[in-house]
Order: sequence, then C-alpha cells, then structure tokens
Amino acid sequence: MRRDRARRRFDIDINVDYADDRRDDTLRTAWRQQAGDLVPPPPLTLPRHSEGSYRVRIRRLGILDLVVEDQYSDAVAGRTGGSHGHLADRVVSHFTFRGEWRFGSARRSAVVGPGRAYIRRNDQPWDFEVDRGTHALMLSVPIEEAGPRARRSAVPADRDSPAARLLLAHIRSCLDLGDGVGAAARNATLELFRGLLDQQVIDDDHQSPALVAAARECIDRRLLTDPGLNPAAIATTLHVSVRTLHRAFAREGISVMGYVRQRRLERAGTELLSTTWTVSELAARWHFTDESHLIKAYRRHYGQTPAARRRTRPSPSAAG
Repeated sequence: MRRDRARRRFDIDINVDYADDRRDDTLRTAWRQQAGDLVPPPPLTLPRHSEGSYRVRIRRLGILDLVVEDQYSDAVAGRTGGSHGHLADRVVSHFTFRGEWRFGSARRSAVVGPGRAYIRRNDQPWDFEVDRGTHALMLSVPIEEAGPRARRSAVPADRDSPAARLLLAHIRSCLDLGDGVGAAARNATLELFRGLLDQQVIDDDHQSPALVAAARECIDRRLLTDPGLNPAAIATTLHVSVRTLHRAFAREGISVMGYVRQRRLERAGTELLSTTWTVSELAARWHFTDESHLIKAYRRHYGQTPAARRRTRPSPSAAG
C-alpha cells in the first residue's frame, strides 16, 4: 500500500446525529462494526442537541505492544480505566493540537488544551470530556514498560518541550510508515517516552531520525529568518549537544547549515514567483551574503537564474 493512501485511511470514521434518541447505542454499534476489537470503545455519552452530528475519526497504529492513535473527536464524555477495563493496564498520553480534553479522577483533574500533554496511569478510573473539533495524538504504553516516573498517577507536560517534540516527530514517522514498523521503532518510542517522563532528551544514535525531524520543524517554524541561526542555537533550543545534532544530520546526508541554506533558497524561490521583490532584496531577506551568492545558489539548485525563472512565470491575466 502506498504511504499517502495509508495516511488517508481511518480505522474509525463515524457520524451520529445528536438528535438520535439512541445516539449512544448507535455510536457503539458503528464503532464495533468498523474496528472490532482493534480499537475498543470506552463507555461514551453524547450530548443531546436538536441539530448537528457527532463525528469521530481515529487512525490507529500498533508498534508491537505500544499503540498510537491519531484522534479527531467532536463533543463527547465518557469513562476509562479502572474496573471498566478500558486500557486499564496502560499508561496513556494525550498530546493536544486543537480543542480540549478534560480529565478527572478521585484525586485530581486536568485540562489539556492546545500545546499541552497529559500522561496518566489508567489502572484507576478517569472521567473525561472532549470539546467539539478536538485533535490529539494518543500513545498508550504497558504500565510495566513505562519506567519509574510512571508510578505517579498523572504527569502534565508541555507538548512543545524538546523531549515531547522528539517523541511526536518519531510517532509521526511511525504513522507514515504504517504497519511496517517493528521492534526498533518500538524500542525508540519507549526510550523517547521515558525521556519525556524524565524531562530530558535522550542523547542516543538511535534517536537521530526523530532529532532531525524536530530540528527541521524548529528551523522552519521559528528560526529560519533569524540572522544568528547556527547549529549551536538549534542545539540549545532542542537541549542536545552540537555534536549530537551534527551527527544526526550527517546520517541524513546533509549538514545542519546545508539544510538551513536549502530551506532559505526554497523560500526565496517561492517569493521570487509570488512577489515583486528584487533579487537583491530577497538575498538580504533570506540572509545570503549578497545578490551574486543567491544567483549562484539558485542556478545550481534550479538550473536557471532567478531573472530567467521570473520571466517564465505566468502573468496574472494568463493565470486567470
């Protein structure tokens, strides 16, 4: 199966009308029909609205005894863990990108909004609520594999911390690979998860792909326009040594600053076709030494000069 096709597939994709008098039973029946025992449903309760529908979409990946779920859910409430048996032998982590999860147990409660994560033992009962339009990644790990920190019932975390970014980058890579992942991916996931619990980044050669992915995200999102961007700044942001960062990129066949220059050139190339800025202005904006350096780099990468490429772009009238 092609990877792009695998990414579009959901193990669960359900719509239930909120006005349906049997909406909870309808949801559970559809869930079992689509997923069987692959994704066991917790006891769920849908709110009653006169219009609209509840939608849930879940893409699941088993990494041997670990489970990753890419989850989208509208408003719903439920209970998990404890005597209910749903994932009761697991430590479950939620990393929220949009919307909000709310958890409550006999001893504590937590609100897990965008940019936050929550790691909890599921051998005690938890009530939960999900806001409409919530997107999160879930990782569940057997309790006996989670490490000493998992003895605590719950651990809040920053989803954008270096350790969390490394773990999420690795999880996304596993989701892209789909069912082809095995023991090496499982062991790397556990190490990165334990590193998140310990709030430290694992300085280990096996984590190089995740480190490179996190560094690329850091470079693209936060630092690309910074004239002081260098390997030391990136390593500091990710809480790793410069040597570890260089070693990870070397395995990808590119240097750290080689990747930075490549991305800056790509940004300059995009703006060459979408703006009226001069080549000199683009060179200054994307931190090339001068106009001639940008022209030479552009010719090497694209096989023509910026001026020649700009002349071939469609005119607005032609595009319309």
